[in-house]
Amino acid sequence: MEIIPRTLADNAGLKSEAIIAEMYAKNKDGCKFGIDVNDGKVKDVVEAKILDPIETKSWALKLCFDVVITILKVDSIIMAKPAGGPNMDKAARRPDGYDG
Repeated sequence: MEIIPRTLADNAGLKSEAIIAEMYAKNKDGCKFGIDVNDGKVKDVVEAKILDPIETKSWALKLCFDVVITILKVDSIIMAKPAGGPNMDKAARRPDGYDG
């Protein structure tokens, strides 16, 4: 789950490596620290009243999984379709000439 604070820090123009290191250091005391992108500091999110509902994160993850599943399904369909070409009729016939 390191990607969320890293992306927030990058998008806010902050040094994400320093922010992540500071978050790891502060999270030893408890896991209620996050980034305040207004001033670029790692703060106690409850004191700073920076709250992110779990519903938002759960829907974001659900939609990401849906996208990945759709991409994999499309890729499977593309891979399963036989490749056509100018000699498709010859390739479909048996090598012994039997047309069945």
